[in-house]
Amino acid sequence: MKNMLKKVTIKNFRSNQLTEVRLGPVTVLYGPTSSGKSTLLYSLAVLRNFVLAPGRQADSLFNLGFMDLGGFEACVFDHDMKKRVEITVDFEISGSAASYGISFSKTSCKIKQILDNLTMEAEVNLPYGLNQTFPYTYTLGKSELTVNWNGISCSVVPKIPTAETQQEAQHFGTLLNSIAETLKAIDIAPAKRGFCKPSYVPTQPSLIPTTDEEVASIIINDQHLPGRISTYAEEILGRDFRTNVTPGTATVFFQSTDKKSRIPVLLVNEGFGVNQIIYLLAKMLRVDVQAVLIEEPEVHLHPTVLRNFARALCSFAKEEEKQIILATHSELFVLAILSAVADNLLAPEEVRCYLTTKEKKLTSFGEQKVNKDGQVEGGLTSFMEAELEDIKRFLSAK
Repeated sequence: MKNMLKKVTIKNFRSNQLTEVRLGPVTVLYGPTSSGKSTLLYSLAVLRNFVLAPGRQADSLFNLGFMDLGGFEACVFDHDMKKRVEITVDFEISGSAASYGISFSKTSCKIKQILDNLTMEAEVNLPYGLNQTFPYTYTLGKSELTVNWNGISCSVVPKIPTAETQQEAQHFGTLLNSIAETLKAIDIAPAKRGFCKPSYVPTQPSLIPTTDEEVASIIINDQHLPGRISTYAEEILGRDFRTNVTPGTATVFFQSTDKKSRIPVLLVNEGFGVNQIIYLLAKMLRVDVQAVLIEEPEVHLHPTVLRNFARALCSFAKEEEKQIILATHSELFVLAILSAVADNLLAPEEVRCYLTTKEKKLTSFGEQKVNKDGQVEGGLTSFMEAELEDIKRFLSAK
């Protein structure tokens, strides 16, 4: 994977006073309701909000499109307005170590970006109109470069321009700018998802496209996307996916055909499970997305489809070279991921599993190492405690 999120560090965001979570190609968060799993996903969305549009109030950074978290005071840890919310992501960018982070209050923001041994920092007011430039001098090999950075993107020029130094400056500038581009290439699939209409007319998607109209427009505007969705849908559901345009109009119908019955049906009539799988595939297969955040992938899915989707997701992460970070309440989904490891669809080090717990005010993420047999350290007993109790009672019943 060329560019990959390696670690996210969160400070003073909701119930996360200080959290560090290392990420893999597939990262699975599980644990009790309201333990803080989704907060990790939302933190990445907040950071992406800043990179996409820093010219907004601090409160607006917490508006994720599909959900408004309530502004700075509602989201800062313990509602303490003296604290700053901090979100930092460590990357691997074309083999180089990098990080990007923000530390912000209601009115100001400190931005920090690192690539190898170049560290750039800026303190700006919020909203920030990208109207400042921060110059840095950097030596690359025998070349001395000037980096002009505005907190998001930069331009790089050599102090002594030659064909060789200009090429080096261009390459280094591309690496620096790919940090912000990698954050922009994060997408989220919230728990509330799916297509609610038989047909759609293309609209302009927002910065975080999550409504059915926006995701439908993404499908309609990419001529290759329906076919790619259909390939995975047949593998997971035994159904294809097609778009049908009414002649002379911009109206597009979404259809699905069960391969056994051979009867085409409008997608909206296929049931919530099929509907949401198509939505998730549209999110995951977008060409401009590198990392997908998924809330509760198990929603509305039969156990067999859930297993198929989990295994397809593992293959997808490897073959499509995209990163999946998900939060789930389903032990069946976790077991399907672990089974995929045992079947060598993913290596143990490519899957990171975290048991999320909350003690009073504080959320913690406990990593559970995965071995080559698809087993996790300590087992899933703490995750499946209630279910195991019911199973014991069932087996002991006369």
